[in-house]
Amino acid sequence: TKLIDSHWVKEKLSEYATNKNGDFTNVHRVFDEGEDEIYVIIIGESTARSHLGIYNYYRNTTPSLKEKEDDLLVYNKVISPDTYTIASLTKVLTLGNYENPDEKFEGSIIQLLNQVGFKTYWISAQKPLGANDSYITKIGMGADESYFMNIKNAKEETVFDEVLVNKMNEVLSDKGNKKVIFLHTLGTHMNYKNRYPKSFNFFNDIPKTKFKKKHIYNQINAYDNAIRYTDYIINKVIESVKNTNATSFVLYFSDHGEEVYDDIEFAGHYRDKLRTKNVYEIPFILWQSENYKNKRKISSLNLDTKYMIDDLFHSIADLVDVKADEVDSTRSIFNNNFKERKRVIRDTIDYDLYFSKTLKWYYF
Repeated sequence: TKLIDSHWVKEKLSEYATNKNGDFTNVHRVFDEGEDEIYVIIIGESTARSHLGIYNYYRNTTPSLKEKEDDLLVYNKVISPDTYTIASLTKVLTLGNYENPDEKFEGSIIQLLNQVGFKTYWISAQKPLGANDSYITKIGMGADESYFMNIKNAKEETVFDEVLVNKMNEVLSDKGNKKVIFLHTLGTHMNYKNRYPKSFNFFNDIPKTKFKKKHIYNQINAYDNAIRYTDYIINKVIESVKNTNATSFVLYFSDHGEEVYDDIEFAGHYRDKLRTKNVYEIPFILWQSENYKNKRKISSLNLDTKYMIDDLFHSIADLVDVKADEVDSTRSIFNNNFKERKRVIRDTIDYDLYFSKTLKWYYF
């Protein structure tokens, strides 16, 4: 089939960058009143919802988000479709989903935004064209402007995610009054201790865990410190966007979660070794400017709705009020027409059915 023809795959991937407007039909916006618009999507990395203070984690890993809690929509039951970046984001950023995986080659959200007239930016702290990121790099290169701020592997000492905020602040002053900016972070990727500066070495005590080993304590502390740094980054982004006084929002989510000695004696997200809820359950948080709230009323009734981010293409399109034949409002968690659907992880496993079992984890 075409999907196992590597030449065909490479050709389709290249179209993200060469055919920047895609091939969507009947693309338009209903309410385009000419005002300044700035929308930022922060893509986290390996961040488990269960370790965020704003999701009732016992540690205060999200002090900034907690302070802003009244201005946030915090979604409680959002999961990733898979446990590693490519498998997740090739669905999240495209028309692909578990029902129609082949459609990941049929158009990205960046192409759709380009076609309707937004100026798009892709700013990444992840190494471009690495073995684990080539598909995502190609999608990101479909933006009007793409910047890759890191050339090292995530397991090494790399730049910190604040470089993304600094670059974002530069592009906020670019010409054009309608911008969508994607920030692809390193987030809380292994090695956790390399994801934050020394000034964020906050947690050093013995964490709550049933696994009583010093190296495990150190790993958990480093992970929680990385989350506290992520909280700082999200807050910096929100404050920068807020200061523009544009109609705006900031959406944050993680590509997948992470197991960090919560249910089993393991840290990571290896797809073929284990399943725990922590590698799928992700944070999903929306901040909106007052101008945006006045323009678009998003109900808080869906905060406890079951949702999987392989449908995020439709949700982002809905947030920025882009209509097209390919956009389905029933797949947008922000839309009153949203309909819950079966959440199938790894293309074959019914997530809710599987985790309704009494066991929280399972080894193959």
